[in-house]
Amino acid sequence: MKKIKKYLIKEEALESFDVIGICTSQSDFRLAWQLNSKFDIKLQKSGRTLEIPNKKSGDLELFDYYYFQHPEDLISYYLIKNKQNARYVLTEKQSIDYALVLQENHVIDGLELVDDLRNTEEIIAAFYFKSSEFSNESYLIFD
Repeated sequence: MKKIKKYLIKEEALESFDVIGICTSQSDFRLAWQLNSKFDIKLQKSGRTLEIPNKKSGDLELFDYYYFQHPEDLISYYLIKNKQNARYVLTEKQSIDYALVLQENHVIDGLELVDDLRNTEEIIAAFYFKSSEFSNESYLIFD
């Protein structure tokens, strides 16, 4: 009788990333412009969408976002409007208007960034979160 081989597949652990929650009454393009001016970045509307499955129906929810990858620091910035088409990206933080996601961030102190945002005109509040605080963390990976 032939012996059956077993293979274990190890799932790669997701690298934690920073999420900055922003409360403001500004439109998405206006906020992107303001962040571009203040932090010398170039957020632009992406032609792609973030896909997150709906827990109840299983259908994919599509969310637009702004994107910029810094050429020197290699930090990827994503600005997402939290509520789009009556659905939330960050269901646990429905009071947040926007999420600024920083992936591959090894340079910027998230808490200092929050302080800078809090001192920005038109931004009512800013909060710092780790990606692990969200149930849909694995879907906040952008391609």
